[in-house]
Amino acid sequence: MLALASGCTRDNVDKPPAITASSAPIVDSQPYWCDFMPQQAVRAITGITVPLTESKEGVPSSHGQCSLRNEYNRLSLLWSAGMGDEVLEIARKNFGRKQLSALPADLGVGLIAYTGDVPRTKPYYTMMLFRCDGKRPWISVDLSEVAKGRDPVRDLTELLRITRKRYGEIHHCTPRAT
Repeated sequence: MLALASGCTRDNVDKPPAITASSAPIVDSQPYWCDFMPQQAVRAITGITVPLTESKEGVPSSHGQCSLRNEYNRLSLLWSAGMGDEVLEIARKNFGRKQLSALPADLGVGLIAYTGDVPRTKPYYTMMLFRCDGKRPWISVDLSEVAKGRDPVRDLTELLRITRKRYGEIHHCTPRAT
């Protein structure tokens, strides 16, 4: 089952917090959350240090969803081996005006957006559509926050790069741009 949700948005969206300091690079390392994301990278990007509970659902061969939460959802990851064009169209419709950046061409197609809404709504949204051998999977990650001083575009691009690589490892295929 694929579920996409959208909510009310404002036309005058705030900019993400200013980058005020340099930040350490986001790197791939074990252990992983949601099978795709290094725990250390997620904590570096978000600045969240409290314990988080992981919840996963789906069919590992075709689709899945995962959330990390404490008192509310801090991160959601959705992925599927199908319907990528439709999901990308919905993402562009819902978040295109709030886009911070398109993805680098080597990752595929997609976007990184900031809605300006409160953290409980996970205002940082990413979506990536790529090829992996004969399939066109997609991955979407949304976050409640990015730590002060972090560059959300750079960090989320690197997180997507890692999740795409992990997708290929888990599904025994070679990820590449669309």
